[in-house]
Amino acid sequence: MSRHIGEMRNLLHALEMRDTFEEDENRPKMDMYETCREVVIEFDLPGFDLENITLRMCGLTLELEAHKPREQNDGKFICIERSYGSFHHTVLIPVNVDTGNISAEYRLGVLRVVCPKCGERLVPIKEL
Repeated sequence: MSRHIGEMRNLLHALEMRDTFEEDENRPKMDMYETCREVVIEFDLPGFDLENITLRMCGLTLELEAHKPREQNDGKFICIERSYGSFHHTVLIPVNVDTGNISAEYRLGVLRVVCPKCGERLVPIKEL
């Protein structure tokens, strides 16, 4: 029961964080899948510089922040379909993960975050 309450609190925290973003900010596309040993999250971030990407882990909530400046050109735009500016995405990790061993790599415009699973932890009970 307490595990479910903790998961609900994490979800509510993620929703609260999402509401604090600016209206002009973007949310990158994301895939999340699970194997027997890990949870993998992949974000589409084409054309981003690595120094403009930040990942934070708070409990079981992963927060991505990224920024992509608009490219300067001498011409007049006829069509604009690519996104620029600030990008945010908050993700609740659905299972117990070893937060100390999460890794991330950025390659070919995709940020891949690997969260190794860990077993449920037993809480010791002291007799008073």
